[in-house]
Amino acid sequence: MKGVSLVLAAALAGVAVPARAQHAFGNAGPYDPSVPTPRSVLGYDVGDRFTPHHMLTRYLERLAATSHRIHVDTVARSFEGREVFLVIATSEANMGRLEQIRADAMRLADPRGASAADLAAAADRARPGVYLMYTVHGGEASGAEAAIALLYQLAAGQDAETRMILDSCIVLVDPVENPDGHERHVQDVNRARGMLGVPETPGAMVHQGSWPGPRTSHYYFDLNRDWFILSHPETRGRVATMLRWWPMTVVDLHEQGFNATYFFPPPMAPVNKNVPASVIRWWDIYAAANIAAFDQQGWSFFRREGYDEFYPGYGSSWPIYNGAVGMTYEQASSNGGAIRREDGTVLTLHDAAWHHYTAAWATLATTALRARERVRDYQAFRQQAITDGERSPIRAVVIERDELGRADSVAVRLLENGVEVQRLRAAVDARDATEFGGAGTPGARLPAGAYVVDLAQPQGVLARSLLEPDAELDSAFIREELERRRTGQSNRFYDVTGWTLPLAFRVRAWWTRAVPPGAARVTGADFGAGTRPAVPAIGRYGYAFQPGSEASLRLLAGLLADSVRVWFAPRPFAQGGARFPAGAFVVRAASNGPNVHDVVRRRAAEAGATVVPLGSAAAADGIDLGSNSVFPVRAPRVAMLGGAPVAGGSFGFAWYAFEQRLGYRVTPIAAASLAAASAGGASAGGASLAGLLDNFDVLVVPSVNAGALDGVLGDAGRTRIAAWVRGGGTLITLDAATAWLAGERLGLARLKLRRDTTRADSAGGAPLSGSVPGAIVRASGDTLSPLLAGVRADIPVLVNSDRIYNPPRDLAAGEAVVRYAVRGRLRLAGYLWPEAPDRLAESVYLWTESVGRGRVIGFAGDPNFRDQYRGLLPLFANAVFLGPSM
Repeated sequence: MKGVSLVLAAALAGVAVPARAQHAFGNAGPYDPSVPTPRSVLGYDVGDRFTPHHMLTRYLERLAATSHRIHVDTVARSFEGREVFLVIATSEANMGRLEQIRADAMRLADPRGASAADLAAAADRARPGVYLMYTVHGGEASGAEAAIALLYQLAAGQDAETRMILDSCIVLVDPVENPDGHERHVQDVNRARGMLGVPETPGAMVHQGSWPGPRTSHYYFDLNRDWFILSHPETRGRVATMLRWWPMTVVDLHEQGFNATYFFPPPMAPVNKNVPASVIRWWDIYAAANIAAFDQQGWSFFRREGYDEFYPGYGSSWPIYNGAVGMTYEQASSNGGAIRREDGTVLTLHDAAWHHYTAAWATLATTALRARERVRDYQAFRQQAITDGERSPIRAVVIERDELGRADSVAVRLLENGVEVQRLRAAVDARDATEFGGAGTPGARLPAGAYVVDLAQPQGVLARSLLEPDAELDSAFIREELERRRTGQSNRFYDVTGWTLPLAFRVRAWWTRAVPPGAARVTGADFGAGTRPAVPAIGRYGYAFQPGSEASLRLLAGLLADSVRVWFAPRPFAQGGARFPAGAFVVRAASNGPNVHDVVRRRAAEAGATVVPLGSAAAADGIDLGSNSVFPVRAPRVAMLGGAPVAGGSFGFAWYAFEQRLGYRVTPIAAASLAAASAGGASAGGASLAGLLDNFDVLVVPSVNAGALDGVLGDAGRTRIAAWVRGGGTLITLDAATAWLAGERLGLARLKLRRDTTRADSAGGAPLSGSVPGAIVRASGDTLSPLLAGVRADIPVLVNSDRIYNPPRDLAAGEAVVRYAVRGRLRLAGYLWPEAPDRLAESVYLWTESVGRGRVIGFAGDPNFRDQYRGLLPLFANAVFLGPSM
């Protein structure tokens, strides 16, 4: 093992320090014999098998019990109940003053109000945190094994380099970011693995897994896109860890295709304009260390291709905007544990874990050697975030508070991201206020109660990245992409190009060049129990509540689940000083049981919804509540199609919306089961599936390739679904599934998929790809449709495909419920190919038509995408709850 003097000599000479292999990855030492080896607890060496969660838990407990260098916390529990761990590794001396180290990190993270002497003292005492996160995608499982090896080295290693790292740094380790997906992978592999080892053939079952694969969470979300969205407890736990410890280097260790080698930054273009120059410099510093370590072993790697740094929601990206050096490391996957590659070599789990271990160790050693430099640059970033915010043309973002609570949800989300938020005490005239998506000269009266985010704060870079109206793409990158597209090369857009929170939540917002005066800071406590609506008085006639808010949708779902009869009022009315817009919901006391008052009050309290008691059916203004236009809402029995070939992400987004946002039961049914039921078959257990659809009123079909779905359903399945719709069922299709709805073979919709592609002007004469890389565009709706209850303004929606739908020439009223805006008003944020506005303009986003006694409803995109487009939740909920009653 290298001594400290050799390490320092190499550093002073400007040579990157290679990582030396340990234990399972070498024979260096010595080790503390009181600390158990992985083999002594797991029963196998690191890299021999995939480690299930309960065995990982056991090993972490043993490390914490035997090593004074290790502390284990539980920071979250997954939706399936598994612990998400934070393992802290540092020297015993640092452990003895851990709270002081954390306090110093917090002081540097927020330098406001501190003297130069205080900041200098905190910087001198500081130990940079290095946060190593593994296996955010459940099947990328070599990371978890590398984490076990690394933690043993940190806990037991007695060599000089290990001691230097522990003395100089606070090492934070999340060994399994996605415990539910990882467990799915481990169990799939264990079931398919033979007694004689892992079959190396790429197509073997051990490498395939079960639908939809182990990559995602319990709800089939990609947790590597969840960092600012915070839909999952795993992410919330990690973000809370970041905001508690303020690490200065963060590495998210992944896997990629098995024929690849190893990736580490610098990334490819595009790089977000908010990434500071200091981080770009550190990418090269850490790359030099990784290169030296890999060169020592003769291993291959690559940089500057394959992975970008534009979307701020990756695990490597979100930390950057907090001041850390965020990096993605990508190891070629061993899939089921050993797989033969195209070059004839066999990549094993041992190899993959060894590569990750080596890169992580090089990162730790480099941080330790350059700890003072890393602290200095981090401190400068946090201070510069304030000064840059003061000088920025966009100094503040103002978000109008709305009665439906969407702005409150944005404020809560920002607070959870560590961003400071204020609220205007009184209305303010702001001549420099420019509205998001607005067209016209600046100037607005900013209303009292509006939220204000001053970008001149330590979290200002993150706030800007989440709130700026449009993330800027480099013009040279766009020119290159247009040329690549013309010559038939694939594009380099790795993820969506538009995500700004005000548009995603559908709130009115402005940016200003100065901070509006008269704002007071808000905290999470402002959104606590004290803000709950008052318990409604007893309504002699019944109760009414407004549409459109998440609280009202949860209330509606809860009432329907409790068999409370609810009516829908399609026109506005007023009573007792309260005014209700078109689409309000009414509960008639006389039409429900004697307990209806208690049920309404309980459900309203649970949902946080405001309910108004009604004394009469008479309206002071508008329609009376006994009008024939007020129709009953049927409590729908909802099924959702899942299993292959349905897209797991779209399925999971809808599943999450039902359970976590609406609180309404949905029954997933496999496409293969529906096909078997249509053919009069039986389930695997022998039970008859005949009449399966008759148990439901609504069938939601998440995104799925039309041809693949037809292949699974067959003629009998398609015919059965069509008959079910004509007999009174409601079919709701999302994203690519709407192309199946619009297909001639199903024969249920007059909506048509536009089949022509872009003009053939590529170099080879082939059509250009028209797939839009995740841009936000404006749409507008038919406000007379019940599907738009609670949705009255322009509607920002995500376009993330090349599918365009045209209405028929004999379009009837109420069918094209939401259409994209005209060309000149279309784009709000993100990138559109030059011809996309002409193609998209005025085409259909949300379609419905009656078919026999039933109804079809098709969304051109996915309204539940990543739980990010919360402003679209009412459209989806209205389709489910009101579609069967329209």
